[in-house]
Amino acid sequence: MSRKCAMVILDGLGDLPVAGLGGKTPLEFAATPVLDRLAGLGRYGLVDPIGRGVMPNTHSGCGVLLGVLPGDVGRLKRGPIEASGAGCSLQPGDIALRCNFATLESDAEGLRITDRRAGRIEEHTAELAASFSHMDLGDSVSAQLHPTDQHRCVLVLSGPGLSAQVSDTDPGDHAMPAYVGRCQPLSDEAGKTADKINLFIDRAHDLLSVHPVNRLRVHEGKLPATGIITRGAGEEFRPENLVRQNGLKAAVVAGCNTVIGLARKVGFETRTDARFTAAADTDLQAKMTAVLELFGQHDLVYVHVKAPDLFSHDRQPENKSRFLECVDEALEVLDQAGVMIVIAADHTTDSNSGSHTDDPIPALFYQPGRVAERPGQPVNFGESLCAGGNMPRQTSNSLLLTVLQAIKSAPAD
Repeated sequence: MSRKCAMVILDGLGDLPVAGLGGKTPLEFAATPVLDRLAGLGRYGLVDPIGRGVMPNTHSGCGVLLGVLPGDVGRLKRGPIEASGAGCSLQPGDIALRCNFATLESDAEGLRITDRRAGRIEEHTAELAASFSHMDLGDSVSAQLHPTDQHRCVLVLSGPGLSAQVSDTDPGDHAMPAYVGRCQPLSDEAGKTADKINLFIDRAHDLLSVHPVNRLRVHEGKLPATGIITRGAGEEFRPENLVRQNGLKAAVVAGCNTVIGLARKVGFETRTDARFTAAADTDLQAKMTAVLELFGQHDLVYVHVKAPDLFSHDRQPENKSRFLECVDEALEVLDQAGVMIVIAADHTTDSNSGSHTDDPIPALFYQPGRVAERPGQPVNFGESLCAGGNMPRQTSNSLLLTVLQAIKSAPAD
């Protein structure tokens, strides 16, 4: 049995029953012969990413799977992670915030959010971000905006006396329709930082509203990116890592800036490519090929796929199901390679509401040659099957520890 292992992280894989799919989840509705086979030969069950009743997000759910210690998860802030993914080196005292380009309209009550993602803008975001090159916010504080993927970007504030103890200005999907929140200090030391963030947001709206890129978008019938909304403020932090503590080498294949940033923070090699996107147009076959290439120097290779989560957020369960069928087809390459395969996820995203939930996620762990085939027992890998699985309900941390032990116990190739 090979001691190489591929962990496939399907972002937002878990879901709830959808009436339009006959009461099945998108995963259960999908035709997934490879996943069904792997489950039938391996172990499967439900996994709580952090713990029962705890609702994770992408960076905490993926962070635990990448070996961040449970005690460190709370210290992971999205802003610095996104900055790491964007290649930004934060200096001591810098504050990083995760941001969206959004469609905002000014009225008597403030900045009203028409679309939190500016129609999921994908083009010309670098031109928009260039408008904020080293913006002077006064009091020796400067701002720099870095585009990442699609509508996402990172705001880095530099200067004396800054604090990450500030509120988000992004109300989130669950609060829509809504106005941009005013950034509030969450400690006595954070008043200056909150004021600078509010100033930046106001200036950003003024600049972006007249930007040529947005004039073109309006002309083309697209939503303009007329503002910035912020969340996840934090300072530089590098967590300990379980994979490295166990003496194993890992790499990550991804197109999602968040996951790339997490991988860099824990010292994993990253493989990126223009074909690897954080959307449904990602090249799944190319990602799986990259996994096989990385096995030459690594024991554990992660591959992250973002699109299932996006379809759930957009309330498109049928498209999520169809995409999972594409994932299943791409997994054939890993199955034929004779390596251990883990199917995991960072969180459940409900296609009915478009929001994350604290429901457990389906997971499987396949070890070639370890479990004999069980004829006459066909399985349909999904939430219902895993609820009565042959693997106990556990946390992502526990699942990872099981995987690491299996890798270490397997004979060398």
